[in-house]
Amino acid sequence: MARKYFALFLFALLLLVRPADAVVVGQIDDFQDGTTANWTNGAIIGITPVTNIATGGPAGAGDRFIQITSDGNGAGGRLTVFNRDQWLGDYVTGGITAVEVDLRNQGAVNLSIRLAFKNGPGNGVPGYLSQVMSLPAGSGWQHFTISLAPANLIPVGNPSAWNQFFIGEVRFINAPGTGDLNGTPVVGQLGIDNIHAVPEPAITALLAVGSFTAVGLSLRRRQFGKH
Repeated sequence: MARKYFALFLFALLLLVRPADAVVVGQIDDFQDGTTANWTNGAIIGITPVTNIATGGPAGAGDRFIQITSDGNGAGGRLTVFNRDQWLGDYVTGGITAVEVDLRNQGAVNLSIRLAFKNGPGNGVPGYLSQVMSLPAGSGWQHFTISLAPANLIPVGNPSAWNQFFIGEVRFINAPGTGDLNGTPVVGQLGIDNIHAVPEPAITALLAVGSFTAVGLSLRRRQFGKH
């Protein structure tokens, strides 16, 4: 029996082994290392870069977060930030059913934030939009759980089915409508923290069983060692 549970524990550990540039269940970007964790708006001239703010996140003093800013005009007009690194991959095969995030509207106008999943960079690339995360001006930090169930995702540009869709770029955008994956121009500022890939319930249970089994095996070894 112990071998059976230990095998399950090893399997759970294998699920956490992530190849380069691939999303993994349970990963979280909390920005406490002082970087933007590969989230960027392209560093185009005239755009305020994504900034790591040292304090004032959802947990208060000392809780870092990233901040994005848009001016409503030209290249810097859209409130958007994207990732082409650790958030790429096949979410369905990876067992990721939702993305959790903390958001704060730091501007003077209401925002309609969505996740945009594209199969690669560039304009006209097909993908999916999440349901909207409404952020009234002055509402403070809000926690959202975005379902990745196919029924809750909006296809844009005739993408392949979600269970066959490889994500090559993930974006947070301000998009009241669902016409594209780039967002709508707005004068605004957005705080983002604790971007979290939420696993399938079955995988969560498996990880819990593996952890408890490892603790149990360790205790048994200590008991046997006393004899």
